[in-house]
Amino acid sequence: MDNVALQKDINYKGTLFSKHFIDSKSLFLFHFHRLPSITIVRQVDHEKIWKMLQDEFGNHIVEQYHYTAVSKKKATEEKEESILLLDEGLVIEIGDGYCEFYFSETKHILLQKIMNRVVALRGTQRTKPQEINLITRGDYGLELTKMDVKRSQLNLDLYYEDDFLPVHQTILRRLNKKDDKGIVLLHGLPGTGKTTYLRYLIGKVKKRVLFIPPDLASQIANPELVRLLVDNPNCVLVIEDAESLLMQRQSGQDSAVSNLLNISDGLLSDFLNVQIVCTFNNHASLVDSAIIRKGRLIASYDFHRLSVKKAQQLSRHLGYHSLILAPMTVSEIVIQKEQNFTAPHERPVIGFQSSKSVVKAV
Repeated sequence: MDNVALQKDINYKGTLFSKHFIDSKSLFLFHFHRLPSITIVRQVDHEKIWKMLQDEFGNHIVEQYHYTAVSKKKATEEKEESILLLDEGLVIEIGDGYCEFYFSETKHILLQKIMNRVVALRGTQRTKPQEINLITRGDYGLELTKMDVKRSQLNLDLYYEDDFLPVHQTILRRLNKKDDKGIVLLHGLPGTGKTTYLRYLIGKVKKRVLFIPPDLASQIANPELVRLLVDNPNCVLVIEDAESLLMQRQSGQDSAVSNLLNISDGLLSDFLNVQIVCTFNNHASLVDSAIIRKGRLIASYDFHRLSVKKAQQLSRHLGYHSLILAPMTVSEIVIQKEQNFTAPHERPVIGFQSSKSVVKAV
């Protein structure tokens, strides 16, 4: 076996398929027997770049490879990663929000033409309003998994107190502002509508939305997570049940809060431009004072029981004819018709009870 054949054999068996898909650096070495220089262009749309290459430079494409996934809603394949081998010693990789060029000659006419077209098509990558990107741990580290979020319509005047509308307008305006940063705190009792509002808000945000599960939240400054944020700048990061990140720091236990501050308002924030939305059930008074500092906090709202007037209004809107006697949570109002299972010797009670009835049948 000659040296060239041996080199191809080693690269093929060693690193060409070392990731979930073809490794572009190894592919370049495999074909051209030299190491590549690499240029990356971020904030591009995969399908838009792919179509442009096919339409304008299709005669230069020698080989192409695609990593695709079948849509849940349609029996169609959606490209997640594409690698193109072009003539004149050029390899192009298109992925989720990026386009990478592998080459050895810097004064490459074809390279410059394609790169100029890609840069011209660059812009803020937008996902569908009902889509959210879940941060998960895969075989090769942290990765994004696209999830569908049910599109929702929400009458804020019905489900929340009057003081919430201006807060919502501030949140929406800031989250849709390009190259912005800061923290939104949504807190209050369970059942008061935090998740309902969050689902509605996601549909209104014209940016990529990333969701980090509670078990990964404490690693918010983990290099792997930072890398994901670098690849998805100008996005909104959602953290539910974020108590462990937000609570007042104690001696030797301040890493989580410090990491959050670094992402939202520290050195990292200057080039990430990530806005963070946190939900939690504890009272805002327990939040670390550094998080709620003026200039860092976009908005904070305490979701609480609806007043009798508001609760009655929502109850009537939902088709109930009961009389509301005390403040209630949104969830209590919504599930009034659910059957109350009681032991045989207990006297059935209509509505909800704590120390006293808050709903009365009329």
